[in-house]
Amino acid sequence: MKIIILDTETTGTLEEDRICQLSYVVVDITSQIDELHNELCTPPLDIKFDAMAVHHITPEMIVGKPLCVDTNAYQRLCELNTSENLIVIQNAKFDLDMLAKEGFTSQMQLVDTFRILRAKYPLDTPHGLQHKRYQWGLYKDEQAIIDTLGIEIKAHDALGDVIVLKNLFDRLLQEQSLQDMIDLCRGPILLEYMPMGKFKGQLFSQLAISERNTLYYMLDNFDLDEDLYYTIMHFLEIGKKDIVVTFGFGKYKGQTPAEVALSDKNYLLWCKDKAENISTELKDEINKVLEINA
Repeated sequence: MKIIILDTETTGTLEEDRICQLSYVVVDITSQIDELHNELCTPPLDIKFDAMAVHHITPEMIVGKPLCVDTNAYQRLCELNTSENLIVIQNAKFDLDMLAKEGFTSQMQLVDTFRILRAKYPLDTPHGLQHKRYQWGLYKDEQAIIDTLGIEIKAHDALGDVIVLKNLFDRLLQEQSLQDMIDLCRGPILLEYMPMGKFKGQLFSQLAISERNTLYYMLDNFDLDEDLYYTIMHFLEIGKKDIVVTFGFGKYKGQTPAEVALSDKNYLLWCKDKAENISTELKDEINKVLEINA
């Protein structure tokens, strides 16, 4: 098995954006670096100023550079793209989506270190790469790699992030097996704690009872990653047996549809036909009550 530890820099973060730097190291199963690939490339659109402010790649730096698909780094990555190998990325969806725009579809096994951190160290936040670099003292191991490879480390440069990511990956391997990490990243991960927002750090199992309307709102209005979507759906489903469906808004907030039907059946009819952003669960309960009281 060859392990490819990869990062990209891009023209921005939107659907239209493309790769302007592709970097990765290839390591063996003992974590020894066998190959280093780091190339700037010319994207089919301008680098946005917000992106420049992060990675500091300017238009002058990519003048005369090849297209991403024509770089040696990209072509070697295609050669390595077999099911026997492993690719390691922090927040893999972003980089893999960017590579897909260049025609690359990974066949490799995957370890997404961001997802591992969020699942295994849920309260040890933030889970960002640079934060862990300092929090866990990963920077202390960089000089040896710099000296061996003869490279320069710069924060938010793709190559710099690859070296940080290698050290993070090595640290994670001290506490769990490689196979466990691969298995965890094969499908959606069931999270234990809410990782963001006003309920950050609270158990999903409790939120699925006390804040069901908030979770439904997130499902309807947020662009959730697969782990968050899977987790919210899971806990909403298992929480059904422990909750009473109530209105989470309006003049009857906190009351059940059955209670509202006793005094204001027309309100239920209005909610059924007109109200927006009502959870499927509340709609079902309203329909059930209206059928009983027809």
